[in-house]
Amino acid sequence: MEYFPFRGVIIEKGACLSSFADYVLGCHPSLYRYARSLCGEPQDAEELLQETYKRALAARRKPVVANADEIRPWIFTIMRHVWQNERRRVWRSREVLFEEAPVMSGEYTEFGMTRKLLVSEVRAAVDSLPVTWREIIVMRDMEDLSYAEIAAILGCPIGTVMSRLARARDALRQLLRPRVAISNEVRQ
Repeated sequence: MEYFPFRGVIIEKGACLSSFADYVLGCHPSLYRYARSLCGEPQDAEELLQETYKRALAARRKPVVANADEIRPWIFTIMRHVWQNERRRVWRSREVLFEEAPVMSGEYTEFGMTRKLLVSEVRAAVDSLPVTWREIIVMRDMEDLSYAEIAAILGCPIGTVMSRLARARDALRQLLRPRVAISNEVRQ
């Protein structure tokens, strides 16, 4: 057995489909966060996640379980393609179709409320970014995917990933700058 502590999954070497399915399901929290960043609504994210699982498990060519580092970018790519296909379908028919931050036990109510407000403001700022920047921010800064993994998912060069990420972070900084200025005034 091999343990992947950064993924929280145990995979037996040379195992067949059940181990593959276990590993895919072990990616659930990361996939759900990415789905939420793409879709916005929890129900839409859950549908995207279900369709992603369905396609991943039905795929004829799957990454080898022994090389588990290939599975995560592979399934993120499937999710992105499913999402893009759905957007195209909706666009053609002309239809227009972040989870709450829990307050840690023991936190003061005011601190907890301030934290929730900050999380919602950051989430709103991320959601207001163009999709190409939003997905890069989520994959790199929230899901901690490498530049190479993101490049494989998006099907673009690593340099493009790096430049999009820099632009996305700059745009996010600009959106959050008024919030930082207000919090600095309150402290003084």
